[in-house]
Amino acid sequence: MAIAKWNKKVSLGTAVFSAVSLKLCCWGPLLLTGVAGISGSSVYFSWLIALKPYLLGIAFLSLGFAFYQVYKKKKVDCGSCDTAKPSFFKSKFYLWLVTVFVVVMTLVSYYPQIFYSTEKVGIVATNNTDIQSIKLNIEGMVCSGCEENINHSVNEIDGVTNVSTSYEEETSIIVFDTTKTNINEIKKVIQSKGYLITNTKNP
Repeated sequence: MAIAKWNKKVSLGTAVFSAVSLKLCCWGPLLLTGVAGISGSSVYFSWLIALKPYLLGIAFLSLGFAFYQVYKKKKVDCGSCDTAKPSFFKSKFYLWLVTVFVVVMTLVSYYPQIFYSTEKVGIVATNNTDIQSIKLNIEGMVCSGCEENINHSVNEIDGVTNVSTSYEEETSIIVFDTTKTNINEIKKVIQSKGYLITNTKNP
């Protein structure tokens, strides 16, 4: 029984760790940049992208084993019946809570557009001469989550009217109103997320 409980705890812990690791390629650079001030730290996590399918498999296999441990039929031995209510971390509710967390992390990792809104509302150009377009070469983007991260962050800047980012081409094309923001402010926001800007030019 002790081994079974231990295995269930390990399975749930492994599932959570694997699910969090799915987003480490995006969260890792943000933490390093915010805490340690390491610019361009996204390049240190790019190798994780190749492990994402394996991490996903480990997470759901671990969950499957935990479900088996919790819901499998147990032999009843009335001489050793334990009617005490199980603790929260041993309950079925906790198992399902971890399952929801793993599913959400999977969706965030593979379908980030579900959680990010890049729509700009109420941006009106009063003078076309004030509208400028720039193309940035960005190093460290490894997945579509990085694209959505940059698009969402840059879209939050007042004056930005459009953002189109491609992690495959390592570029981001940004259209903005020069009376409300500037290139340096846009760069600063992107770099704060842990990415490295290597070049700036007009598209």
